Amino acid sequence: MTRRFVLLLLVVSGLHAYIYNDSLLLIYGKIVPRIMLLDHTNTAEKDTRRLCILYESADRPVAEKLEKMVRQNLPKPLQGSFEVTTASYDEIGLDRKCGDATALMLLDARPDKIAEALKFAKKRRLLTFSYSNTLLQDGTAISLIVGKQIHPIVNINAVKSAGLKLDPMLFQIAKIYNGRSVR
Repeated sequence: MTRRFVLLLLVVSGLHAYIYNDSLLLIYGKIVPRIMLLDHTNTAEKDTRRLCILYESADRPVAEKLEKMVRQNLPKPLQGSFEVTTASYDEIGLDRKCGDATALMLLDARPDKIAEALKFAKKRRLLTFSYSNTLLQDGTAISLIVGKQIHPIVNINAVKSAGLKLDPMLFQIAKIYNGRSVR
């Protein structure tokens, strides 16, 4: 009976869990701050770039690990003008923890939480990143394709609808997602 209960507990607690790869987290930790430098949307009014990593409560250790990786891998020119923080999707109002963010990094979550975060980002014209490429179809602006080479994927529709101003150099190195396919 005890074994069945433990098994049931593991299955139920793992239903919303997402598997994160440490190597991919390190890649995101290195690339996201560099891509943020190519965002010219809010640079005139803010001299410090701020990344807010959003997570489900089960993914808190993953968010903290990503935050640490971002901090450890910042290029020297960014070290004094870059901040990173984490916030749970479940916290009441993203304004409290992410109100001064210039970009959001979305870890996997329930669709309603993703939609709420994307609405918050669009209202504030924030650049959005996602660990999962599937969130591009929900409206995240940028994700990554990792293979022999690493390419950003830019959701052109999300960028236009949020009124983001990205450096043209990003479009030269990125794959473009148009709502249906990546080219």
